[in-house]
Amino acid sequence: MISSHLARALRLSPIPITLGTLLAWALVPASAHAGIPECGGLRLEDVASCEVQASVDCEAGCSRFGIYKVACATQLQSVCRPSCTLAAEPTCTDSCTVMCQGECDLGVSITCQHNCFGECAGSCGTSCAGAVNVEQCVASCEATCDGECDIQCAVVDGDCYVHCVECCGGSCTAQANMDCQTSCQDVEFETCEREFQAECMASCSVDGALFCDGKYVMSATDIEPCIAALAAQGIMVQAEASVTLGPDGLSADGSVCSVSQVGAKSGTLGLLTLLGLGLLVALGRRRRR
Repeated sequence: MISSHLARALRLSPIPITLGTLLAWALVPASAHAGIPECGGLRLEDVASCEVQASVDCEAGCSRFGIYKVACATQLQSVCRPSCTLAAEPTCTDSCTVMCQGECDLGVSITCQHNCFGECAGSCGTSCAGAVNVEQCVASCEATCDGECDIQCAVVDGDCYVHCVECCGGSCTAQANMDCQTSCQDVEFETCEREFQAECMASCSVDGALFCDGKYVMSATDIEPCIAALAAQGIMVQAEASVTLGPDGLSADGSVCSVSQVGAKSGTLGLLTLLGLGLLVALGRRRRR
């Protein structure tokens, strides 16, 4: 069954999407993504807290202003990319490469994915300063940086200088297509936000919804892969005291204590990953019963 997000992407796409295109998307290595594929492709490594909410708190979260900006920008960037295909400006890549190669010479570690996003997203605040909707502009800008960096850095395997060149290529390609992406995304942004809000509100009365730093991530119905992916990053999901993470989403018996958010630092990452995997094992056992 096609997910609601993919179905929406297919409907919004400005060009025909073939089975070959879908297979090409599916074959992009998950490790190449800065976002978490299991969590709607959102970039969540720096979040302070993730929580499953239900009922009144969930509905209040769904109604919060601006909570769908990042989710919509992430989705619409992929939809708009086939029509935003400008090549990177040579002046951009040349100046960027000279700068980051200088860092390589000083022994600074350049990692394509990490440095590409930082290099690109660093200009979003300035470029969006005069926008009518600054928050939406920044979300679109950062999603464009993420998307282009994911693609440029997907197969990078080499030393600092190789990563440097690819990093600059992704960042400069994103900047070349920023106006196109912003205009393209703007056409469907309002519709996307309404649909996400409707999806979020519907989740509240059935299974609840997952929020990270107060932003809607997804319905709690199918969040087990997302919980595992977050645990692998050292991010544990907290649940309201009145709800329990169960095999079908949420139940109201409160039989399982909530797990507080913990920011992992090197030594604790393995433990947190085990805790997340332990939760999945427990869920599997409950199913078999």
